[in-house]
Amino acid sequence: MSMLEDRRATVLRALVEEYIASGEPVSSRTILERTGLDVSGATVRNDLAALAAEGYVAQPHTSAGRVPTAAGYRYYVDHLTPPRLRGRTRERIATFFNTVHMELSRLLKATSQLLADVTHYPAVVVGPRPTGEKVKALHVVQLTAERALLVIVTESGQVCQEACDLPEPVDSTELAEVERLLAGALVGGELTAVEAVGAAGTRLSEPARAALDVLAAGVGQAAAEHSELYVGGARRMPAIWDDLQTVHRVLEVLEREAMILDILARASGTYIQIGDDLPVEDLAVVSTTFPVATGGEGRVGVIGPMRMDYKKAISAVEEIGRELGDRISG
Repeated sequence: MSMLEDRRATVLRALVEEYIASGEPVSSRTILERTGLDVSGATVRNDLAALAAEGYVAQPHTSAGRVPTAAGYRYYVDHLTPPRLRGRTRERIATFFNTVHMELSRLLKATSQLLADVTHYPAVVVGPRPTGEKVKALHVVQLTAERALLVIVTESGQVCQEACDLPEPVDSTELAEVERLLAGALVGGELTAVEAVGAAGTRLSEPARAALDVLAAGVGQAAAEHSELYVGGARRMPAIWDDLQTVHRVLEVLEREAMILDILARASGTYIQIGDDLPVEDLAVVSTTFPVATGGEGRVGVIGPMRMDYKKAISAVEEIGRELGDRISG
């Protein structure tokens, strides 16, 4: 970088951080005060004009200061080294994970609330897919004569459910035998598709055998697709976005599980998405993966406006992701 580029980067960083803090367009005088640059106000205004021409900042009104664009936030984030969280916050996170004793589903839900409390943004935690986990229990719940609910509990405490339509009506006695055969083939082993349940399955009636085939396929479906997802702190949204229409659009995203999973599954490690990367214009997502003992991974993140406190969000997401991974893997 040349000296001019270095200075413009400093000007842009100061503008972004001031706008995050105040929410008001930032003047050249404020940038000079914040940076301590040994240049004139005219020089800073020229830098701002160049940054605007390059698409990093915009001027809402002729007489107003500048605000960052999505490209400006992206440049800022890509060159950011987040500081460590304050000692009190790190202690709160460590205490939570050192003292919490609960099944995985409840832990993931509690973690989403912890992250929301720490960052003051809605938080999302996605559990690891259960493929490869040991199966602790399997149940088949008869909903109707032609519909059954497959419930699988893994050793880590994940609960997978898959509703299955049966080809023909099956009575409760036969369905109990189907459950026994499936449980015998699966419990104690890894959660994978059930290819065979032994010769005992041939003693079933034709409708029960067809039900067995459908439920066995349901096991594979649950193993491949199931992820637990928890959202904490959604009630904070009206205080984060001034525009009620944006609040409604973000709520629509949070209510669509497949969309959230798609957003969070785009990359491994820490990943930051801003503006055009997402289905809502004024939106940013900071997320990271956490490992589990079975070799899979889950994801934890926060959802906020582009004017997010990225320093705190990145530090908190990474700290909680690390602690959650240690807690699950340990």
